[in-house]
Amino acid sequence: MACALHPLDSVTLLVLLAGCLTPADGSPGDSTRIAIVSGNQQGAPLGQSLPEPLTVGVFNGRAVKHARVTWTVTHGNGLVSADTTTVSDSGTSAVAYTVGDTPGTDSVRATLAGTTDAVTFAVVAGERRSPWPGEPAGFKPITDWPYNLLVTRSDGAVSTGANVWNQSPGTGLAAVVPDSSAPLSPPNVLEITYPVGLPSGSEPWTLYFNPRPAGREFYTAFWWKANAGWQGDPSGINKIIFWQDSAPASANLIVMMNNQRQPDYVLTVTLEFNQASNAQLVNSAGGGTVWHVFGNVHGNYVIVPGNWYRIELYFKGSTTPTSQDGVLRWWATKRGDWSPTQVGDYTNVNFDTPNFIQFSFAPTWGGNSGVAKRRKDYYRIDHVHLSGP
Repeated sequence: MACALHPLDSVTLLVLLAGCLTPADGSPGDSTRIAIVSGNQQGAPLGQSLPEPLTVGVFNGRAVKHARVTWTVTHGNGLVSADTTTVSDSGTSAVAYTVGDTPGTDSVRATLAGTTDAVTFAVVAGERRSPWPGEPAGFKPITDWPYNLLVTRSDGAVSTGANVWNQSPGTGLAAVVPDSSAPLSPPNVLEITYPVGLPSGSEPWTLYFNPRPAGREFYTAFWWKANAGWQGDPSGINKIIFWQDSAPASANLIVMMNNQRQPDYVLTVTLEFNQASNAQLVNSAGGGTVWHVFGNVHGNYVIVPGNWYRIELYFKGSTTPTSQDGVLRWWATKRGDWSPTQVGDYTNVNFDTPNFIQFSFAPTWGGNSGVAKRRKDYYRIDHVHLSGP
């Protein structure tokens, strides 16, 4: 029987999820791994505690309980609340961290006892810092999913209720795979595979989340990369995420890797509405109710396949069916860059009037250009964070 879930922070959500999975007991086996769940890349003033605990999960195909985790401050002079913790029945374990008196970047390593398997948290000492810098003040998390598991039910069956993760199989594959370069919650990431022969205009897999209550204003953030050597579609369209509204016919807000107007891939947002008028938007391409909106702050932001990027999106619907006062903003941060780059900042957008009811990774390749994938490609996603007012 599926557990009933509600809007929760990431730690609580994983606790309930792992409880649904009937965790295994005992010491870790060869395939047991430790992974970051939440708390990475936070910051706090000197001498103060981080807002959120440092939380790990222990997994062996499902959550593992009663294993031990050792915690070590490997850089900096902050303090953890315990040197050793025991994994709970939910499969998670956590410590609080108090920043020391030296500014800089602290490192805290969590090691699965009895193994060499470990993960490392980065903490900014001397500065308030969030892993999601574009998130509006006061927004509350709806989901904070680290991709240690794909969906809320481990057997892949549909979970009922609001604020749970589900999936729709396609002609490709979706799986949790290790990636030591994952920037936020390593080592586990979601990998969506595009097989040879996948036709233009189709997606290999879909993972979706229905926020409740539905609304007109959301913040979205995730870490993402396409593999090096990615084969683009002749249409120039390589979609990443969708926000779908509740219009009678499908209407979408889409983030994509786009090279319609230039040889480089750039990060764009598409307004694919049924009853909206957006010809007023500068640096856009399209017609009717479908517009591809390019960057207007620092110009177009170039995406280079093979690199990790944090992508952030904030939108707020227009106040009436005809008003052009909706807000659309997005940012990109290449791994290793100190601060995000704001790509788009539009405050004159016309939206469809219905609420948005679903977020999804439904990474459609191309726009029905009649070609097919000649090589096996993939998208990888490390963590996804959705919040609202």
